[in-house]
Amino acid sequence: MEARPVPCVPEQTLPIQGVFDFVRDFPVRPKRPERLFFAIFPDPQSAAQAWRLADRLVAENRLRQDRLGAQRLHISLHHVGDYGRLREKFVYAARQAGNAVAMPPFEVSLRFAATFEAPRRRPLVLLGDDPPLFALYERLGDAMRANGLRAGRQFVPHMTLSYGHAAVARRAIAPVRFWVRGFALVHSKLWLTQYTVLARWNLCG
Repeated sequence: MEARPVPCVPEQTLPIQGVFDFVRDFPVRPKRPERLFFAIFPDPQSAAQAWRLADRLVAENRLRQDRLGAQRLHISLHHVGDYGRLREKFVYAARQAGNAVAMPPFEVSLRFAATFEAPRRRPLVLLGDDPPLFALYERLGDAMRANGLRAGRQFVPHMTLSYGHAAVARRAIAPVRFWVRGFALVHSKLWLTQYTVLARWNLCG
């Protein structure tokens, strides 16, 4: 069951990507089958819009793709780690990092579609470059490092729609827009196909 959104208050008052490594998003069988990462999830209407767009891109380009379910569509922020068995100390440090981030909500506009060059299979993605996305990435990364976690320093904001072998050239699309009002800490397991939201933080302002 997903955790309920929490207000912008310190956790002690509550009950107890080169690129963001998009290669790590690949649904292959990893040696360490449990993953912890921070992500932004679109609202259901925007997720449905992105899903319909994926249908059109796959049909227009005659692609054979493994699709992600609409409920799994997200923008990855930071990868925390991959584990044979997730340990509570990493969850605690990630929660502390999330508690330290404060900024107002903002709108995202995913305006391009393309495939990434990557080993095994190419992800078909939607791309955005909104400055507040980079600000959230930087603030969260600083908070992770302050809490003893590793964090990336390069970021290509994207939402993965599917995986396949054919390349799709970068192209402009009718934008998929949605408001980012918070972010989540996600535990991915069962070979990276099952997501459990461990915590959510609201953006306030």
